[in-house]
Amino acid sequence: MTAALSLAPDPAAPQQARRFIATTLDAPELAEAREIAELLVSELVTNAVVHAASPVEVAVERDDTGIVVRVRDADTGPLVMRAGGGSELDEGGRGFLLVDRLAEAWGTEHQGGRKSVWFRLATSGDRSPEPPEPRAGAGEKFTSVRAAEQKLRTLLLRPLIRRAMTFEEQARELLQRIVDGVDGVGGDLTMHGSTDPLVHCGADVSEHPYLRDLIVDDRRLGTLTVHLAGQPSDDDDCFLELAAERLSLLAAEHGVVRAEQQREAELDYLAEATELLAGSMNVALTLTLATQIVVPRLADWCAAFVVDDRGRPRRVTATHRREDRIDAVHELLDNDKEVRTAIATGATGATQRLPSTITLAGQRSHVAVVPLISRGRTLGVLALGRATPLDAVAFMATLELGRRTAIAVDNARLHEEQVAAANALQASLLPSGLPDIPGLDLAARYHAAAPGLSVGGDFYDAFALPDGSVVVAIGDVCGKGAEAAAVTGTSRDVLRLLLLDGASLTDALRRLNRALNDHPSSSRFCTVALARFDTRGDRVQASVCLAGHPEPVVVRADGSTELVGEAGDLLGVLPDDALGLEESTLTLEPGDALVLYTDGITERRDGRRMFGQTGLRQVLSSTAGQPADAIAERAEEAARSFVDSELRDDLAIVVVRRPTG
Repeated sequence: MTAALSLAPDPAAPQQARRFIATTLDAPELAEAREIAELLVSELVTNAVVHAASPVEVAVERDDTGIVVRVRDADTGPLVMRAGGGSELDEGGRGFLLVDRLAEAWGTEHQGGRKSVWFRLATSGDRSPEPPEPRAGAGEKFTSVRAAEQKLRTLLLRPLIRRAMTFEEQARELLQRIVDGVDGVGGDLTMHGSTDPLVHCGADVSEHPYLRDLIVDDRRLGTLTVHLAGQPSDDDDCFLELAAERLSLLAAEHGVVRAEQQREAELDYLAEATELLAGSMNVALTLTLATQIVVPRLADWCAAFVVDDRGRPRRVTATHRREDRIDAVHELLDNDKEVRTAIATGATGATQRLPSTITLAGQRSHVAVVPLISRGRTLGVLALGRATPLDAVAFMATLELGRRTAIAVDNARLHEEQVAAANALQASLLPSGLPDIPGLDLAARYHAAAPGLSVGGDFYDAFALPDGSVVVAIGDVCGKGAEAAAVTGTSRDVLRLLLLDGASLTDALRRLNRALNDHPSSSRFCTVALARFDTRGDRVQASVCLAGHPEPVVVRADGSTELVGEAGDLLGVLPDDALGLEESTLTLEPGDALVLYTDGITERRDGRRMFGQTGLRQVLSSTAGQPADAIAERAEEAARSFVDSELRDDLAIVVVRRPTG
């Protein structure tokens, strides 16, 4: 069987093609194939007539195994890629994607100056059982019921078709079936909140339009309009009422699905935003990230303010989705009294949405102000604007983002306070500078293993005694943090006070040991190396006393090195009478240097390899003849570069060198 229909390039052509398919394939066993064919033909004819303004011919061929439908139009060339990306198979080329989803096979042909798109639908070939013969006198009534039943069935989309179609495609197909069911000339479906139809078919106007609001649970979801050729019959009225109800349910279902998808998208958005904000430990950076997260997802522009202890907002950053309008945002924030008042009110903890729009760069903006509140304190304010007002979902997302931003800002603020406190405490435990001693060249290096987070346990000091000699101290306290800082401060101050008061090196260490034992704590243990340098006369005589500390290294002018000092006991463990401490003496000749260090240098480890005293001595040997600062820098660099990782222990170096001149 073969049938064909020629159609003029007219908006009514898709509907005429559908009716042609319905008439040609009217056998009961072809019901499913007929519905798919009607859908695909209407899409392909719409492509040809509406988008290409081409006459079209529809041909149907049927055999025992299937149906082949061809839609021929004037040759517009093969399927091509578009300049902006994509091809006719994308949304602009309506029909092809549906053909690909629903047809058993399909393709295109070009012959005789015409392009043909064909598709094949499989059929079982089995005929449905014939309906029973109606009783005498009931034929007309039976036929009427049968027709009404078939019309109502058109309001249901088969699962195969529904799975292959988007909401808009389903709405378009139902609209076309509704127009077919009442022999209408056209129709459209407009969703609530929009002035343009979501889908449309056939004529735009008629003398007998049918309008019906789509309402579910007292909510208006849209409007159905069907343009009729004449006054509708009672059956048509009932059918249109049922059709409107069917479209209402479809719109409600779409709304629920879309709301769920939007909710999931918002949750993903907020989760990603939280992860970004949590990675910042700086208040200004956190607020900058917040504005970049808001724009362009939630607003066209956004500004962030930090609120000081007096409740005064201070702008940190502002951004716009268009970079050339950032200056306009700054001008608005500086000069618009209404916006400035809203921001000042937001600094008190009040969320606001300005009742009137604000002009920014020639465009109207709906402005909202969201305070950033954490633990009952307003830490900042976000001011944002967009061309359309925030709907309920976007507004709740904005409030939630503000809450998470406030937590991130609070964490960043606490981190900054901790860093500032740790830096101040660390600075108080180290000398502000090394003394300028005639006849000696001094240099030092210090690095905490966790700079800015906790106070290191290493310390050093250098000071001149009343008799003209110089004392250098270096030590390592067990642990880190506030408790270790207390021991570090005690050790440094006690040693300085005792030595300035005339105590010997061993006496000063013994009395420090007694102080540590009298105030036990988890960080009371420490190692100390003391060195006193007597520069009087032509010689530089050095005395060294070690309390559990690694031996200093003497670097001679010729490059040779040696360890000096007698090993002593750790402080804070043994009583005074059991503490073993001994002083050693050495002479520094011109060009010689004494290097004191903590175990953060020698215990740098790479697997089983350790930098150690051997590695340190090799490095120091290569620095013979160099100034003290160069020696300290070279030793520090060698230890840090020995392992390609961050420091695990504090590091301190003090170099005392006798110049050659």
